[in-house]
Amino acid sequence: MNSGLDKIISNHEASLSDGVQNLPNFSYKTYCVSNLRGGIGKSTLSFNLAYLMACNKSTLVGDLCAQGNLTDSLNNSQSKLDVSIDDAIQPRLLGPAFGDIPDDISYLISGKNEEFKGIKASYFIPSSPGLFAFASSLYQQLQLASTQANSETKVKNILYTIKSTLDKESELKKCELQLLDCSPFYTGATHLAWCASDALIIPVRVDEHSIKSLELTLDMLGNPSSDFNQWLKRGGDLIPPKVAAIVMTMVGARSNVKKTKDRASLSFIERAYDVSRKYAHLFDKNPEDAFAITDDFTSSGRISGALGIPIPKLQIGKSYTIEPKKRLEVYEANKKYRKELEYLTSLL
Repeated sequence: MNSGLDKIISNHEASLSDGVQNLPNFSYKTYCVSNLRGGIGKSTLSFNLAYLMACNKSTLVGDLCAQGNLTDSLNNSQSKLDVSIDDAIQPRLLGPAFGDIPDDISYLISGKNEEFKGIKASYFIPSSPGLFAFASSLYQQLQLASTQANSETKVKNILYTIKSTLDKESELKKCELQLLDCSPFYTGATHLAWCASDALIIPVRVDEHSIKSLELTLDMLGNPSSDFNQWLKRGGDLIPPKVAAIVMTMVGARSNVKKTKDRASLSFIERAYDVSRKYAHLFDKNPEDAFAITDDFTSSGRISGALGIPIPKLQIGKSYTIEPKKRLEVYEANKKYRKELEYLTSLL
């Protein structure tokens, strides 16, 4: 086992102790949960991070994934939502012919999800299926702007479409933090979310495809010739986000021994660390200190995502119905999951 992996495992084990977790400092204003791979528990992770962030500071949450899974969790009352992120960014990008920019585009989370009552007043901007087609409009406008007079300013304004939208809404709702959930595709809203963010939180499942997507994500951020950095340059040498955390998900799922990580998981964590070391300049701390390990959340994760209940608020021993005739129980391991999420939050 290399020293970096030793440190990652040591940090994880220390985070599971019964001592009080460090309160998060939140070094940045805007965080984006992003990786170029689906099926890694990203939206469930974003939902629980939104809750833990809102326990500390008023937070504006933006769902920039067209599938809208985070929106469903935040709006667990399933009430009608009249505005979405699409309503805000289309007029900014394409002009008044596509409508007026709404004055108010976010909803009080505790008004749509009772689990957020009693903490800092926080808000969310819902997703929209229109984001599936947004990439085409975005790159048409960027290409057009890059050929015009004052192209640098025009490209910058386009790249900051989401940033400007979020900052205006945060000022209106007096939010101190912003958290964005992105699709597993780089283009379109994800591209603009990276431009809007100060730091990325990158989930990495313990499997081959996730390691490759981690390397692709970090290369996109760190390679000066990447599409992302070329557009930043055309916008006036804009600053890319830092990497605040690498979150290894579903660790230990194959192990039958309590508190033991299976060899396959350890191998993938080590490989993720080796990839991260190649891009150490992208991190705001030593790469090994940016790693958080999360278990396979099993029933707790499925309940949390399906019913919109944060993992820290699930009752151990209680059964929840997530589908017709599908009941899942919350086990004692939920205490461990909560500590893992708290540790991740402390890295931010």
